[in-house]
Amino acid sequence: MSPRITRAFLGVLACGAVALPPAAPARAQPQDDSPARYAATAPLAPAADAGGLQRVALPLAVLQASRSAGWADVRVFNAAGEPVPLAWAGMPASAAASTREVPLPRFAWPGPVGEPAAAPAPLTLRLRADGAVLDVQSHAASAPAPAGVQAWLLDLQPLGRERPAALRLDWPATAAGLERRATVQASRDAQSWQPVGSATLVDVPGEAGASAVRQARIELRDLLAEHRYLRLVVSGGAFELRAVLAELSTEAPQAALDSARFKLQPDGERAWRLDAGALLPAQRLQVHLAEDNAVAPLQLQRRPAPAPGRLDADWRPVAPLTAYRLQREGRTLEAPPLALDGGATREWRLVLDERVRPPAAAPEATLWWRAPQLVFAARGAAPFTLAVGRERAADTALPLSTLVPDWKPGAEFRLAEATLGALPPQAAAPAGWLDTLRDAPPAQRRQWLLWGLLTLAVAVLGVLAWRLGRDMKRPDAGPPR
Repeated sequence: MSPRITRAFLGVLACGAVALPPAAPARAQPQDDSPARYAATAPLAPAADAGGLQRVALPLAVLQASRSAGWADVRVFNAAGEPVPLAWAGMPASAAASTREVPLPRFAWPGPVGEPAAAPAPLTLRLRADGAVLDVQSHAASAPAPAGVQAWLLDLQPLGRERPAALRLDWPATAAGLERRATVQASRDAQSWQPVGSATLVDVPGEAGASAVRQARIELRDLLAEHRYLRLVVSGGAFELRAVLAELSTEAPQAALDSARFKLQPDGERAWRLDAGALLPAQRLQVHLAEDNAVAPLQLQRRPAPAPGRLDADWRPVAPLTAYRLQREGRTLEAPPLALDGGATREWRLVLDERVRPPAAAPEATLWWRAPQLVFAARGAAPFTLAVGRERAADTALPLSTLVPDWKPGAEFRLAEATLGALPPQAAAPAGWLDTLRDAPPAQRRQWLLWGLLTLAVAVLGVLAWRLGRDMKRPDAGPPR
């Protein structure tokens, strides 16, 4: 190899090492994409007579089988092995909470009333077979009630296990208006009472005998399901009570959540880790202790997906929580679930308070999440197949507005739901070097190019060294004659 050729080759090599090709744009769907390229597949049965657009909720097994960020490797194929158009559904719209009012039976307080905060006299109640109050009697010595103070016993039996968030009183309007002080107490047995609410009742007269402004609501707090009776006391003057309505909150209907119970793995002496196996948009988390009558103050942490170029991410605090497991009246009581923000997270960590002795057995935890839903066009012949599990797959999902005609937020949830079968794993077809090169991200392609150039440079240098060594060993032919 001549020196001129060597210098030219090294110049090209240096330029190639410095001026690498720019990063390629987002990869398109490979032409040879097929179910055999994926690690797991499941039969997908569209709903009968439901049109071309349908949706399917992805269970935990599908999310755990995914190998690409954002579940980009989820595909739906028809019988010919062709991928069909698909899009991700949005978040379901939440309906506003509503309230309803239920009238409560009321009974005039039979004994001395006293001040609103004073302990009332013991009562004797005559009940029906279903527990409803029929009559109220007092064995306390009769005493005149203080002027302008009245009281009633309210029976919560018509509500069952529900408890009101507030009481709304009704009284006839008066030309002079009204301002009274009302207090409410609660009791399990009509013998011992505790305050649960108070308010100032206001009635400002208006035209034609109607009320211009009326404040008739008493908000309640700390009311338990065990509380069977309420005591209403109104002070400040005469008061004609016509009805008491219990205000009950009806929770807004929520989309059903998926859930799974996980065994926590020790992470040191005072911490445990939960690996969900997939990024889950978690809505709630509940900790289950293994021992009875145990209480554990904990700090919940989570680890977001690591940034590109980093092997791991730092733990970030979420919220403190107290887990407990108590035995009470033959029942096991556990701490309620902790509400979460729905951020997609795979790994969680629970750290025990330093002041508490670690439990003998590791706790468990239940996660609730809203399953991602996929909208697809049932194009081509059945049967259809859902495939998942391919490294660095291209994201082929379309915007909903492209896939669904005249799309409006929430319209996709009115589509018929397809049925997804079991998801057994399969051996994905090995990818050739051309497929591997095509599927690789731009950064990895540049890395391979650098290694290729370096290998080639070493080979060229080896050839040059060999040629030089051979020339040095060749005997000198002497001066020409």
